[in-house]
Amino acid sequence: MTGTLNKAVRMVAILNLAYFGIEFAVAVWIGSVSLFADSIDFLEDASVNLLIMVALGWTVRNRARLGMALAGILLIPALATLWTAWEKFNIP
Repeated sequence: MTGTLNKAVRMVAILNLAYFGIEFAVAVWIGSVSLFADSIDFLEDASVNLLIMVALGWTVRNRARLGMALAGILLIPALATLWTAWEKFNIP
């Protein structure tokens, strides 16, 4: 079961990274803040999937610590999106 779950999580992480790369490149090319924000969401999803894949064999205590790390990771894209929007509004 864990092997199948590990493969599924790995595939989802790879697909999320691919979608991030494509959408990020298009966002930079056309200067779209909304596409940039959406691309960061794909990066966040890939990061979470990679951490889940690593943590599948961990103890409950270490999984709880991972939960705290995931909460911190969720803040990174939000801050990046706010920064990009701020820059976009200051220099239209």
